[in-house]
Amino acid sequence: MNIKHKILGVVALSLLPLSLSAQSEMEAFRLGSPHEPVGSARYAALSGAMGAVGSDVASLVRNPAGISLFRGNNRLSLTLGGGFGADRGVWYGTSTSQDMKGKFLFEEFSYQAGTNRASRGPVSFAFSIRNAGRFDRELHASAVLPQSANFSSLADFSAARTNNARYDNRQSPNVDRYFEKSYITTTAAFKNDYIPWMSILGAGAGWIDIDNGSRSYRSAYMYSTAPDGTPYPQPSIGLPDNADLVLREKGNITDYDIALGFEANDALHFGAALTLSSLDYEMASYYHEAFRGNNYLTLQNTKSVSGFGGSVGLGLLYEPVEGLRLGASLYTPTFYSMKMDFQASSLGGYNNKANEVVTPKSAANSYALRGNWRFGLSGAYFIGRHGFISADYDYTSGSLRLSNSTYDEYDGSEIGFEEDNARLKTNFGGVHTVRLGAEAMLSDRIALRAGYRYSSSPVKNARLKGDMASTEVLVSGPAVHYTLPDSQNS
Repeated sequence: MNIKHKILGVVALSLLPLSLSAQSEMEAFRLGSPHEPVGSARYAALSGAMGAVGSDVASLVRNPAGISLFRGNNRLSLTLGGGFGADRGVWYGTSTSQDMKGKFLFEEFSYQAGTNRASRGPVSFAFSIRNAGRFDRELHASAVLPQSANFSSLADFSAARTNNARYDNRQSPNVDRYFEKSYITTTAAFKNDYIPWMSILGAGAGWIDIDNGSRSYRSAYMYSTAPDGTPYPQPSIGLPDNADLVLREKGNITDYDIALGFEANDALHFGAALTLSSLDYEMASYYHEAFRGNNYLTLQNTKSVSGFGGSVGLGLLYEPVEGLRLGASLYTPTFYSMKMDFQASSLGGYNNKANEVVTPKSAANSYALRGNWRFGLSGAYFIGRHGFISADYDYTSGSLRLSNSTYDEYDGSEIGFEEDNARLKTNFGGVHTVRLGAEAMLSDRIALRAGYRYSSSPVKNARLKGDMASTEVLVSGPAVHYTLPDSQNS
């Protein structure tokens, strides 16, 4: 019997998010990394180069000391935006696109009370509610798959995961019984830590079967003839002809800022901000492979993640000479308390027999996510009342970390997240960001503004760079996608 387990192409990428029951480093990276806020219209036009400009509440994310520069009594501000576009992709030579309907978006609401030494003293106050990130996306992808050794089915991946898990736990008692098909297809297997859920979904849906000769698992989609009808010397594993993927995501991060500014004198300003963050994320995916002879397999997933956390920002501004303003800022990581729930189902059809497996209705678990430290330097030169030029530099550390929130230790425990944290450390590093901005006042009410931003890639593992670094990678495993962002210019 000809058995192949080449985990390549799309299925190979499923090896990165290793299990259904744990958070992968890719999800931690996506949820825990800072998103570029839209902010006010002025902030957006300057590409965020407002660390030393200040005054605007939107500058809190660059330097909290900036709010002490607002001299007015009170100010309310509301910023709305709009969004439309399309998701496009090419998968094995097949192009697909999905248009996104245009819609109005909330960006920021803020209230300020400025400094006035004569009436209120040197202290200023600001409160804001702002969008800190969105996850809305819908993707449809279809492909005619190559009939070659460079591609494997999700059934091959399920079989390989099962065989690898059995080998890794070979010294454990009862491991042979646990990996018998009569046990792996029962609901009790979901509570067994030795058995990957992808193994249970594959065996229960009939994707995989035990080879009588080697006693290892292999794809159940076996054929005696080639697609053109030529007989095989012995039965061989078949490859799917077509694959379809549908992915829908929605969610957002909302930040609530409370900030105080202090004007020590005309040249020196301090600021501090407390930011509370609320995170919500939902994902639904559908993956289908069609084999010849009306045989097929399907994997569906739904996932929801919610979290609440907080961080602190500190900043100072100093004017050594008239017109020149320099700033520095420090932002602590956001410490999130997270809850994740998901459900998956697998369906398989082979030789006119259909089987389905559904994971337990509630697979909720909680964990803690610590974000990155962020450090900033900024400078601006003001040309009287005619305008200014500004420059900001930010460094975001690559210190994302998952931990077990059930432990009482101050920093939590890594139990259950050792591999994820090791991959976060190996695959991702710090990000350097440079922002440049300029403003020219044509009149008291009309200004021309321009800005530029460059951010380096957070991906430091060379094996994850190259062509994939700036593309969306489709994965047919438990977590059906992830993103590897490259450097960005805007």
